[in-house]
Amino acid sequence: MRIARFETTGRVSRVSFGIVEGDQVTPINGDLFNLPLRLSGVQPSGAAVPLSSVKLLPPVVPRTMYAVALNYPSHLGEQVAAPRPEIFVKGLNSLAGPADKIILPEGSERVDYEGEIVVVIGRRCKKASVEDALSYVYGYTCGNDVSARDWQRGDRQWFRGKSCDTFGVLGPWIVDGLDAENIELCTRLNGEEVQHCNSREMVNSIAETISFISQFATLDAGDVIFTGTSGQPRQMKPGDVVEVDVGGVGVLHNEVIADPVPSNWTDKR
Repeated sequence: MRIARFETTGRVSRVSFGIVEGDQVTPINGDLFNLPLRLSGVQPSGAAVPLSSVKLLPPVVPRTMYAVALNYPSHLGEQVAAPRPEIFVKGLNSLAGPADKIILPEGSERVDYEGEIVVVIGRRCKKASVEDALSYVYGYTCGNDVSARDWQRGDRQWFRGKSCDTFGVLGPWIVDGLDAENIELCTRLNGEEVQHCNSREMVNSIAETISFISQFATLDAGDVIFTGTSGQPRQMKPGDVVEVDVGGVGVLHNEVIADPVPSNWTDKR
């Protein structure tokens, strides 16, 4: 089952969750994480409407967005694989969805895509074992861990390089029931395949990553984990289109634009 978060347009806008079937979405009542942990138990509450008539939003608004660094051998280069998941946090200001454009920040000389499988946590998780870790997963979505590579490498911390506005892209919806050890990931830049991997190639598995984070940080329902990118990502430029295709989920599609806000801008409110 596919669950989207969307906004209806009109005189009064409304944000809802809904079940996506084909080119339509059927609303459901309430907050997603007060509903059954398995998406198959979710029930519709209204009439279906065309997806073309709504704005798809990030499928969740997490309390925390975690991410795993260097989690595929093909992305390591000359670096040695870490003995445990290397975790960093992306600022919530970076959250963006399938209807949003990726903004290349003024001042950065290189911004790369990073297509990733993203885990959505379904219930409070603390000190989970590797064996039990997947029982805390609500579902999976597509992610783009956009990275200002020059800032990431030049700063002492990764915050600026990983947390600019629109650098944490999620969508288009959540899907449950996938095999965490066998999820295909493909990224396309302007229609050209530039990344292709499978979750079984991860240095640290999804279950190991969830368990590791939960030993020191409580994972709450709705939190997300970007599980790492493969290969050697390329630089993006204005006008590019990036598609992150996660098998069994769908395609996250975003256009890339230059920073529309001038450097001397000030908020005069």
